[in-house]
Amino acid sequence: MSSEHESVSQFFHILQSVFQPKGCSEVDSGHYEYTLYSSCMNTDKGIYYYKTYNNSQISAVYLHDENLDGSEVLSYPLLYDQNIHVQNRKI
Repeated sequence: MSSEHESVSQFFHILQSVFQPKGCSEVDSGHYEYTLYSSCMNTDKGIYYYKTYNNSQISAVYLHDENLDGSEVLSYPLLYDQNIHVQNRKI
């Protein structure tokens, strides 16, 4: 049996087969269709996973950590900037 992280990683690998890069599908002069973000969710654990066009690192939002019965709308900004993990240098 695979772990949660392995399953999520595998999902995004599969979804990559239908990823649409910028520049392939022009919908209007100079305007292109492309994949803005990809996402999936573990509904049992209430975890929403996503990655954006410019940031291929998988991000997660733990929805069960929030008051889902509240009247306030919560939002989280998408993380667009690429996060690169440097292994051998302190930045």
